[in-house]
Amino acid sequence: MNDLLKDGLKLVIITLVAGIALGAIYGITKKPIIDQEAKKQQEAYQAVFPDAASFEDVEGFSEDAAAKVISAYENPVEGHESDAITQAVQALDASGNILGYIFNISTNKGYGGEIQLTVGIQADGTVNGYSVLSIGETAGLGMHANDTGEGSWGTQFQGKKAEAFQVVKDGSGASDDSKIDAISGATITSKAVTGAMNSCLAYFQSIEGGN
Repeated sequence: MNDLLKDGLKLVIITLVAGIALGAIYGITKKPIIDQEAKKQQEAYQAVFPDAASFEDVEGFSEDAAAKVISAYENPVEGHESDAITQAVQALDASGNILGYIFNISTNKGYGGEIQLTVGIQADGTVNGYSVLSIGETAGLGMHANDTGEGSWGTQFQGKKAEAFQVVKDGSGASDDSKIDAISGATITSKAVTGAMNSCLAYFQSIEGGN
């Protein structure tokens, strides 16, 4: 019995010491992790609104209210009723005037699962583009949605003004602002990103007074 008590006490001490050590490690790494996430988010804001001097949270933003708008919206890309806008931000110029809005959105319609985007929309409804926060699509196919720079797939959205986008495979996206050419071999990913963009446009229209 004494041996059992000793072994039990040893396990308790080991567990206690391990818990204290893990807690100390978490305390040390927590702030750098938070700082890194904040830096990544600011970079995403700047990527979709490079002309903005500052960013402010949209007053009164509610994830639930945004979810209601999205669920009631007839998205041309089916299956996006569960898209979730988790943050809404105003992009401001140096004088504090609103240049447009930025939305963080998550959609579970990707081929590889959840895709998280930061989307920028000017005050007149023109899309600035998007920045990827998280994506796990197929390399060489759907991961092209994560490409940046001139000529990359995602640049199709930039400078376009449409109430909604639809994905096409006939190459007509270059001549029609409402159409987006699908990534070759990755239609599911193309629809996931495009549907999420439409969800952002729907919410944008609801807060900006659009139709």
